[in-house]
Order: sequence, then structure tokens, then C-alpha cells
Amino acid sequence: MKRIFVLSALILMVFTTIVFATDTTDIQGEYIEARSASVYVGACHFGSEYVEGGKEATMVWNIQQGNWNDVSLDGLTVVAVVSAKENLAIDFETRKSVLYIDTNTTPEQQAAVKDMLATKQAKELGTIVATQTAPINFSKNGTKYSVEVGKVLKLTANRYPCVHCTQPHQIWYKPLIALDNPIVGKSEVYRYKDSYLTVNWQQGDTLNNVFVGSFSM
Repeated sequence: MKRIFVLSALILMVFTTIVFATDTTDIQGEYIEARSASVYVGACHFGSEYVEGGKEATMVWNIQQGNWNDVSLDGLTVVAVVSAKENLAIDFETRKSVLYIDTNTTPEQQAAVKDMLATKQAKELGTIVATQTAPINFSKNGTKYSVEVGKVLKLTANRYPCVHCTQPHQIWYKPLIALDNPIVGKSEVYRYKDSYLTVNWQQGDTLNNVFVGSFSM
């Protein structure tokens, strides 16, 4: 009886270790998301944008630490531009995306980043139609963020000072990925032009169309 108890305990310990190892988060960092619709706005404005807007988004992962397939991704920034036929809040079927990986990454890092996102963010990205290397500049100064991808994308944003600085009932969307304590922000400059998707844009006014937060996956 004692042997059975010891054996059961060992099996449980091994099982727990396997589960814990499987659930361990390896990739961590900061995330910025800019949408083509206001995420924080009055009800009438939200309703007017919902049908024809919100079909595009820029997703930025600034990886602070982590490994994927035994390849270090520390300090890398990867950007995805996503487009769908309908609002991204409801359209998961027609999503297409382009991945942009920094030119300073090694071929092993490029392969690891693409595999990581294709594995972890498949639903959010939809069909990845292209993966491009380009100079990527990510900077942060207090509440202000700046992201540039070569000549194809520029995003400057300023987040609200805290999670509770906005009215919850006027935040109509959720970030496309799970974030720790997401904060709404304003994009001040937001433009994108490339040939891989059928959409390009250049924002003329400041919009409350940004989420900022910490990610782990």
C-alpha cells in the first residue's frame, strides 16, 4: 500500500512538472495596437464607425525577453499589419496580415519570430500573406511611443496616464490579444503604405484608437 502511495505521488509530481513547464510563459514585453476605428469614444461616434471602419490594425510586439525554439528574441520588435473585410471585432474569417521583422535580426531569429506568431497568434493574424524585413525603430519616452517600419509605416501615440483615466462604458473594443492592464491611447501620426494588402491609410487627426499594455505568451 505504501509503495502504491509513493508511486502515485511520483506520477503526480511528474505530471505537475510537465503541465507547469507547458504553461510557463517564455516571451514577455510591451505591446502597442492601433486600430482604424476609435476604441474610446461616445456611443454615436462608435456606431457610425462600426460598419465601415475598424477593418485594419497595426500590432507591435516589443519583446523584452524570451526564447522560441531555443533562439533568443531579447530586444526584438516585430510588427504586423492586419486587414479584414469587416470590423476586426467580428471578422476572423477574412483576416490577412503582413509581418515586418527588423533587418538586424539573424535568419534564425526571423524564422523563430514567424513561427512564434504563427503558432501563438494564428487567429489574430489570419493568413500571413508576406513576411518582410525592414528597419524597425521602437522608442518610448514616458507615455509617448513611436514606431517606424522603414518607409511603409509610422505610428506615434500617447497613452493615457493610467488604466482608470478613461470612462469604462466608452471603451467599445478590446485589444486583439490578451494584455495585462491595457491602457487606451491616442495616435497622433498613423500612416501605412505597402503593396501586400489592398489597404493603405494616412490619418489626418488625433484619434483614441490605441491600446498599450504588457504581453506574455
